[in-house]
Amino acid sequence: MFVWTPVGGWVEFSWWQTCLVQCPALVLSGLVFGLYEQQTLLRRSRILARSVLTIAAAVALTYMVIYLFMYSVQSRRVLFLVGALYIGVAPVARLLVCSWVNSYSRKFLIVGTDRKSRLSPASKGEGLSKRYRLIGYITTDAVEVGRGIDDRPVLGTVDDIERICLENQVSEVVVGRSAAKNPWLVDKTLGCLRLGCRVTNLSTFYEEVLSEVPAALLEPNWFLFADLKHYREAQLIMKRAFDIACAVIGLVLTLPFWPLIALVIKLDGPGPVFYHQRRVGLNGRTFRLHKFRTMFVGAEQNGHAWATPNDPRVTRVGRYLRKLRLDELPQLWNVLSGAMSVVGPRPERPEFVEELASQIRFYNERHLVKPGLSGWAQINYRYGASVEDAQRKLQLDLWYIKHMSLELDLSILLRTLGTAFLGSR
Repeated sequence: MFVWTPVGGWVEFSWWQTCLVQCPALVLSGLVFGLYEQQTLLRRSRILARSVLTIAAAVALTYMVIYLFMYSVQSRRVLFLVGALYIGVAPVARLLVCSWVNSYSRKFLIVGTDRKSRLSPASKGEGLSKRYRLIGYITTDAVEVGRGIDDRPVLGTVDDIERICLENQVSEVVVGRSAAKNPWLVDKTLGCLRLGCRVTNLSTFYEEVLSEVPAALLEPNWFLFADLKHYREAQLIMKRAFDIACAVIGLVLTLPFWPLIALVIKLDGPGPVFYHQRRVGLNGRTFRLHKFRTMFVGAEQNGHAWATPNDPRVTRVGRYLRKLRLDELPQLWNVLSGAMSVVGPRPERPEFVEELASQIRFYNERHLVKPGLSGWAQINYRYGASVEDAQRKLQLDLWYIKHMSLELDLSILLRTLGTAFLGSR
């Protein structure tokens, strides 16, 4: 609206040319800072923060494209008005949608009253509490009807499930872990499909709500029915081509900065510039991972240990390199060589893998795909330094392995930019 002016006015080219630059810049910035993620709509602070980040990045990107590739200069007045229009209108519209989303929730009930069928503490966060509302449980024993389970009533027996769904306007029926093993219960529950209810098991429900696979509910048959895509030839070819393209572009863009990074590492203290370490990769095979050195020489002479937020083993320069993820740039060579992928579970040291695999069931299954520079767990969970953190990351890694695609990889890669530079998770 603000660039449609006569030639010689604020801009030197037509309004549609400006829109052709500004619109993609806005969308790309929104993807980087997670503006379009469903979780953003659940919190007003995220809407406001990510809107400001998006427009700031979009304005800067628009100016650079017009200056570098269109050999012109965008009027600062136009850019200011575009930013003001967006900040004044878009967050308001998104806040209205946020209020509507938070006022509406899908009602669901759980078939089964045993402990394994109840909601786990991890599922009771903002994602479930605002999008779904548990109205109660269904039992097979009439004696249990009327009692409460975690502040939710047992509404009736499975014989009454269709009536209960109609009376309470239920949208989804979740079959608990034990109930799913009973063919008679499953048959009775499937009758709810005729009412327009979605019927699923507890594990699939968690996957949809939390975008992770609940480790506590995981059984071997999950891998039988998950239809994992890591073995599909077309998928592997596309992923490998994507990895090579990203690694080449990344090296071309960052190699000029490597001598500067090497110089500051050497000025910070004695020791080599690069650090090489054995990590566990595809199918459990180890490979040599490359990084810029961020720790003091001999920092691990007493054995391996979890990294901590204020790790005393990290150098002054190393803290900044880690914060900006610059220490991981040499891993682009690992991607080119085929040992790693751009997106995938982060590779762990063999000592940690052996330790965690003995405590976490199915931990080694995260090695079904190549490890990555970034991953679903990295953009959705903080840095882990415990067995509990490793289990939570495993849940996210397994969800990625099940849903991996080129589109998901690109989305994760864009979100990694925002997470690395501004901590916009």
